[in-house]
Amino acid sequence: MKTFAPDFFQKDTFLLDVKDYDFLPADDARPACHIAYNVNPPFFRTMGVSVVSVVQNNPDLAVTAHILTDELTRDNLDKVQELARRLRCHCRVYLLNMEPFRDFHIKVERFSRITYGRMVMPLLLQPYTNRFLYIDADAMNVASLKPLLALDLHGAAMGACSEVPHEVPHRAGYLKLKSGKYFNDGIMVVDIPAWQAQHITERSFAYQKEPKTRFLGQSQDILNLVFDGSNYFLPKGCNEYGGGKRADDSAVFVHWTGRRKPWQMVLTRYDALWRHYLDLSPWDSLTNTAPIRKPENYHDFKEWGMFQRSQGNFAGFLKGMFWYSVLRIQYKSKL
Repeated sequence: MKTFAPDFFQKDTFLLDVKDYDFLPADDARPACHIAYNVNPPFFRTMGVSVVSVVQNNPDLAVTAHILTDELTRDNLDKVQELARRLRCHCRVYLLNMEPFRDFHIKVERFSRITYGRMVMPLLLQPYTNRFLYIDADAMNVASLKPLLALDLHGAAMGACSEVPHEVPHRAGYLKLKSGKYFNDGIMVVDIPAWQAQHITERSFAYQKEPKTRFLGQSQDILNLVFDGSNYFLPKGCNEYGGGKRADDSAVFVHWTGRRKPWQMVLTRYDALWRHYLDLSPWDSLTNTAPIRKPENYHDFKEWGMFQRSQGNFAGFLKGMFWYSVLRIQYKSKL
C-alpha cells in the first residue's frame, strides 16, 4: 500500500481555488444543511437539478452546496451563481488539484478521477460543519432531510445504504470483505469528527497504486475496503436505486443507478419530477420525453407508453406500444 508524508493530508494539498456564491438571507435563522457533490464539467447540470430538489423539499433548512470539481468553466460558474441566487442558497465551488489523485485506478476509461474527491470532502468541509450529506449528481431528493441530519450514527463515521441484495455477495466476495457487507456510496451521511478520528481519508489513499484488477468499481470499492461493514447502514429509502421504480412513501433520495436517465427519457413520475426541477434551474429545459428509437430500447417504449396512459395521454400510449412492437421485432430478428 502507498504511504504519505505526515503533512500530505492538508487542505492546501488538494485545493487550488474556491468560488463562493452566498445568497442565503442575512438574518437566516433556519438550521444549516450542508450537502456535497463531486462532478466534472459535463455533470454540472445534473448536479444543479439535485440541488434544486434539496432546496424545494427542505424550505425550513438553510442549504449550502459544496461542489468539488476538476475543472472550472465560465458557463458552469455563471449557472451555479444563478442557481444560488434563484434558490436563495449558498453554493461553494472547489477546484481540486488532481495531482494527488493520479495514482487512484480508473476502472473504465470514460470515468473521471473526480469521483475520488469524496474522500477529501471532510477535510475541506471541516471549517463549516460537523456533518454533511454526500449526494451523487444523478440522485434527487424527494423528502425532508431533517431526519438524516439528526440521525444517530452510533459512533460510525458514515452512514450509507446497502447495495442491492443480489449484488452484495459478489462485490463483497470479490473484495474479500470480512463483514460480507457492501454499501453504495451514492448517498452518504458523513460525521466529520468521526471520519477524521478514524483516518478514513488516509486509509483510503493507501489503496493508490493497487492494480485495477483488484477492484470492480472505483471509490465505492475503496471505501468498502476501508469500512468493511463498520459504517452505519441507512434504511433503503435513503437511496432508492433504479430511478425509484420500486420506491414507496419512505423514499428520501431517488437515484438513477441504471443505464436509463431522466434527461434521456421520461418513463416514471420521478423522471417527470426531475424534469420539473430542471425547469426551475438555470440550465435549459428538455422537451424530448420518449426514448431513442433503437431496437435495444424496445422495453423502454413499452414503459413510456404505459406512463403516457397513466397521465391520460392515450395517443402517447398507442405511440409507445407501436414502437415497442416494431423495435421488438427488429431486436429479436438480430438474435
